[in-house]
Amino acid sequence: MVVGDRQPLTAVSRKRISRRSLLRLGAAASVAFALSGRRALDVAASTLAGMPGSGWLAGTTASAVPRTLYRAAAIADGRSPALARQMSVLVSGGRVAWIRPADAEEDPGPADGLEIVDARGLTILPGLVDGHCHLTSPGGPDYIAHFEDAPSQLLRTAERNGQLSHAAGVAWLREAGSPTVTDPTDGRRRALALGIRDRWAGRTDRPRVRAAGTWIQVKGGLARNLGIVVSSGDELVAAVERQLDQGADLVKLYVAADNSRQSPWTPAQINRAVQAAHARGARVAAHAMWLGQARAAVAGGVDSIEHGFHLDADLCAEMVRRGTYLVTTLSVPRSWLRIGSTTSGTWWSTRAGRRFAR
Repeated sequence: MVVGDRQPLTAVSRKRISRRSLLRLGAAASVAFALSGRRALDVAASTLAGMPGSGWLAGTTASAVPRTLYRAAAIADGRSPALARQMSVLVSGGRVAWIRPADAEEDPGPADGLEIVDARGLTILPGLVDGHCHLTSPGGPDYIAHFEDAPSQLLRTAERNGQLSHAAGVAWLREAGSPTVTDPTDGRRRALALGIRDRWAGRTDRPRVRAAGTWIQVKGGLARNLGIVVSSGDELVAAVERQLDQGADLVKLYVAADNSRQSPWTPAQINRAVQAAHARGARVAAHAMWLGQARAAVAGGVDSIEHGFHLDADLCAEMVRRGTYLVTTLSVPRSWLRIGSTTSGTWWSTRAGRRFAR
């Protein structure tokens, strides 16, 4: 075996690994770096399922636990603009056992069950975080209409999105709103993403999820009134409480009114909702594309502005002062423009749609 003398291994396979698999390894490596830098680690790596040597085998002894040593890779640790080069990572039984410089590796254990992967020329990325997604929507020109698909179809869509995210190296998803329906799996009527989150928590082939409940809106704010519709400040606070009672990790306010670029709520009304959420340890995200909407949301104390396509320098400075996050979702208008340029018969193909996307 190889310890510190770098002698050739016998009875151990040596092969290259695909970039996709390294992305999946990166999700585990990023957790390791986040917790303990390059020290010895014992960190669960849910994204390693399906990789060589990543799973426990029933009936194996401790000395025969399948292990994979990724040798001499570069690692983007998320803390520095420079890559950590010539690094080795040992994965044992689905966990990152250690991360070491390639010329100072620890003993990876017995040759039986050990696989060496030549990772030279490849980079292990940190596990990615999708900061704004909607698991129950397939995207496309009619992405909002698809929120009204049958609940069973919404679940199939979410599974497909989860599969794609996992394959791309995404370790965590922040789910920013899903419709309230009766979940075909658990029978509960609440935001569908909450049940998806709970079921994925024990799976090794899906990202972890932090889920908002259903959007809270005024009538006509979100197209097709897909959210929880409220008509007063008291109803807004009650809707926040109800979403948290049902298990939401965060609250999503849809700060938009029909045919208006202004907020449907005053900063004071928004602040009441924020205070109710903060009192229970939850954060509040605000859908706000336009400046007037974002101003009201920031003044009301929300924790993040989602989209924020039209902000000015003064508001950005106020967000910095308050510590308000901006989740840009820049891929959204880019996808609108792509849809408009490649299809016909959709609103995004019209002059008004293209102008809105820009």
